[in-house]
Amino acid sequence: MRIVAFVLRLYSYLYHGLLCLAMLGPCIVASGSNNYDLKLGFVPGTGIEVYHILLYSAIIGLISLVLAMTGIFRYMFPVWCLIVLVQMIRWLLLPGYQFASPEDFKWTLFLIVGALGAFLSSLQLLKSKARLRAERGMA
Repeated sequence: MRIVAFVLRLYSYLYHGLLCLAMLGPCIVASGSNNYDLKLGFVPGTGIEVYHILLYSAIIGLISLVLAMTGIFRYMFPVWCLIVLVQMIRWLLLPGYQFASPEDFKWTLFLIVGALGAFLSSLQLLKSKARLRAERGMA
């Protein structure tokens, strides 16, 4: 059971770590070129607003990830995972975002299902410390 919980947490950490790095990518490119006029079809706003949404989201996500991995404050990470899942559904499915092809829609669904899996996996972090120690055989 410990191995399953570890694999679930690892999946959640990897998913959101890669997602945060993917959000930082356009921000780094925009900063390097001094052109902050970002436009992504699924992120609300244009220009500097999109840049700030991506940058601050990535920073908050990485902070919550590091805090969860180190055990300093593990309760922030599941909240972050839930916010990401809700925003993905809100931005990609609800407003009528137009997909270029059925293949794009399929990959978007995979992304959202991955976020759902990462959120459910992150719920492992909500166990009490006493219960975690008991599972590890330290109690």
